Amino acid sequence: MWWGVLSLLSWVPLQAAFLDTENITVEEGQTLTLNCVTPLTKNASLQWLAPSGFTIFFNQYPALKGSKYHLLHHSPTQLSISVPNVTVQDEGVYKCLHYGSSVRTKQVRVTVLVTPFKPTVEATVGRRQNGEKHVVLKCSTERSKPSPQITWMLGSHLEISSGLHHKFEPDGKTCNTTSMLIVHTYNKNSTVHCIIRHRGLHGRKLVAPFQFEDLAADEETASDAPEQMSLSSLAPQQPTSMVSMMENSSIQETDKEEKDHVTRDHDFMTEASAQYSGLEKRNSGILLLTLVSFLIFILFIIVQLFIMKLRKAHMIWKRESEISEQTLESYRSRSNNEETSSQENDSQTSRSKHCMNYITQLYSGVKTKRKENAQRWKLEGKHSRVPESIV
Repeated sequence: MWWGVLSLLSWVPLQAAFLDTENITVEEGQTLTLNCVTPLTKNASLQWLAPSGFTIFFNQYPALKGSKYHLLHHSPTQLSISVPNVTVQDEGVYKCLHYGSSVRTKQVRVTVLVTPFKPTVEATVGRRQNGEKHVVLKCSTERSKPSPQITWMLGSHLEISSGLHHKFEPDGKTCNTTSMLIVHTYNKNSTVHCIIRHRGLHGRKLVAPFQFEDLAADEETASDAPEQMSLSSLAPQQPTSMVSMMENSSIQETDKEEKDHVTRDHDFMTEASAQYSGLEKRNSGILLLTLVSFLIFILFIIVQLFIMKLRKAHMIWKRESEISEQTLESYRSRSNNEETSSQENDSQTSRSKHCMNYITQLYSGVKTKRKENAQRWKLEGKHSRVPESIV
């Protein structure tokens, strides 16, 4: 029983050490400061871990040289680092590990806010099948995290909200937001404001005004820009409540404006069809040019391959001709060596024959001289013996 109570008491502070969590919110582009403070213990070490699990600093030693993390302060009880120019990729849970008699963990959950850009308002004119005209206002802002709130201010006291459409970027964290408002009737002196609210603005607002006077001036000058949206494309994005703005307008002025708009719309459709045909011709010319360029590129590749094949065949022929020339030269040198050796053998044979003849001649000469000497000696011996009677 006592063992269970002691284990329970020791488990509670250990879990408390691991549940030490801090939340930090920072705007994109600012500097993030991470501070870890622990009680003083002997032979203790401190370590910061990135959200990916890799070590940032172990005591005062960085894990990677040239990283974007900077050391601010290090002591046995404190390890502070900074992350300048924070991006959405830097958010996550950072951990500080304290190695002492036991391991304590401090978690810091970092959230990065991305403030949206100043909104822009676009106006397009739509027309129903029955000829009624309406104006579609589109307020859009780019790259925000989290998604902002968009409202419309009509006049000076009426603020309404319309449907929002969010489109996330490839990183999956920031998004582009748009809001659309449909106006059926309006006065040329009226103004509508698009208002953006976001956590990163700290209570401030981003406002983009739109004056219908500009739209009326565009209609009078017969703008060349085609209508960007039709009624069919706007049907799924229409808000539940339609806003009608009628300020000091009369029925007669409205009828007159509608008649003028019918004539202008007819002229506008003619110009739009001409522009569309010119655009089709331009697109076909670009497509033809692209196909011709592609064919030229393919032909160039074929020619290069043919040249490479010819070059390879020429190298093989050259190598074979060199081998044949070397074989012919070796054969010639071998035949010359054989002729030289045969001539040397003939000369040696002739020399040996001359030597034998010379020796034979000498031997026969010596032999004849000996015979002559012997005969002479005999004759001399006979002449020397004179008879005594004669003496």
